[in-house]
Amino acid sequence: MIVVVSLVVIVFVLIIFHDVMKKNSQRWKHLSKFPGSPPLPLIGNVLELGFDADEAANRLFDMWKKHGKSNFRLTVGSEEWVLLSEPDDVGTLVSSPTELSKPLERNVAMMPFFGNSVSTSEGERWRSTRKLMNPSFHYKTLEKRVTDVNDYCESLFTIFDKYSGRTSVDVYRYLRPYMFDLLCNSLMGVNFHMLDDLEHPYLEASSQVISFITDNYFSYWRNIRPLFVLSPYYKEMMAIIKTIKNQSTEIIKERRKILQKFIDDTKNNNKNVNIDIDKLIVEKFSDDACLLDKFILSKSINGDNIPDDVINEEITLVAFTGHYTTTMTMSHTLYFLAKYPEIQQRVYEEQLSVFNNDITKKPTNNDLTEMKYLEAVIKESIRAVPTVTKIGRQLKSDLHFKDGRIAPAGTSVLIFFDALFANPKVFPEPEKFKPERFLNNMHQYAFIPFSAGPRNCIGFRYAWVAMKATLSNILRRYEILPGEPGTDPQFKYRIITESINGIQLRLKKREE
Repeated sequence: MIVVVSLVVIVFVLIIFHDVMKKNSQRWKHLSKFPGSPPLPLIGNVLELGFDADEAANRLFDMWKKHGKSNFRLTVGSEEWVLLSEPDDVGTLVSSPTELSKPLERNVAMMPFFGNSVSTSEGERWRSTRKLMNPSFHYKTLEKRVTDVNDYCESLFTIFDKYSGRTSVDVYRYLRPYMFDLLCNSLMGVNFHMLDDLEHPYLEASSQVISFITDNYFSYWRNIRPLFVLSPYYKEMMAIIKTIKNQSTEIIKERRKILQKFIDDTKNNNKNVNIDIDKLIVEKFSDDACLLDKFILSKSINGDNIPDDVINEEITLVAFTGHYTTTMTMSHTLYFLAKYPEIQQRVYEEQLSVFNNDITKKPTNNDLTEMKYLEAVIKESIRAVPTVTKIGRQLKSDLHFKDGRIAPAGTSVLIFFDALFANPKVFPEPEKFKPERFLNNMHQYAFIPFSAGPRNCIGFRYAWVAMKATLSNILRRYEILPGEPGTDPQFKYRIITESINGIQLRLKKREE
């Protein structure tokens, strides 16, 4: 008994000693310049943050208000976080040419699903993958992307027409497979027709990914792997991962078949022609800017083909994030347009102006650039309900902000979009839905939902084209009305914000 008591006392003394040493360190002197509640030994501010992952964003938002609606810090276990809501400081972080590592907690949460993909990787893997992907998202590809959107909208309208003038439709349910089909066709060169198979295992599995990643991020015990693997959550997570990775395997397999047929046909048709067949094939698929072809046809630094498991990680990431984030943003924009009919009318009038009153015309990329107010509405929807709630960096070196404060090396510095977009110094009257605010100049780093700097979202141009073209086609075909009473969205601010009861809206077909 005496031995046990002695051990407890020793452990307690060591914990207190460690805490005292920590709070007398130069690192803590830098961190203490940011407002924040005093952290407890070992656990930090975990009790204040809470243990419900779905409530973590709300708890963080309350902390932001408590600490003066400005940058603040907190300690999560042994990790130090600094959360930013000031545009100057956001700019300092994302424009750094050297601070390119994503936060540790975020990577641990995402890597089981997306591996060491371009989202989480660093160094040569990140640079080479980014370079390989760039041509597929170049502005020169945008016109083709708009054409793809116009074609796929026809399948969407076949379904939406059945709801016109009738009951509400959950736009999540149909925009997700629509976006997946569109993305697979335009970036992967394959067709899977998910919109015709709403019970497809991929759609069910991918609908649970964000909840699991959020839980992994904030449920501290899940980082204790020996404990987590014994839980039923681990088994369920692994089943989801298997389903989404199998879908990527099918995508790669189907594209390889198409590529091989083209290669065989090209060689057979040019047997007696003195040309470089391999060069011809590469040029043909480079012109198509198909992302998957880049991975399949390219060689690594040592001259080998890129391994299928590496390709699978990248395709799993692009397929999921590409369809999920755009779906959430478009659905939330439609919700706000239904909620504010006077704003919807102004968007519609802009559409009539752009298309010279021809509501059946298909948009071009030039048309999309003229849709300034529609773009402002999308941006205001993202501001009001941030699609991605936070992004950040794990600092390799001390980061010096303009006001003289320093975030020390090793800190997770997060851009807290929920707070930044509600910051009244940046967005006056943030509680009001005012798209007009985006028609005026604002701070360069006040609104960067696709990040900025060297590690920005590589697919941001594609996302804007897909969202604007899709919404343009929808809004010229239907008037969007609120759903039945009791169907208001119940938003959960997870890693990606989503409504747990979908987005229920009514559609009324416009007269041509």
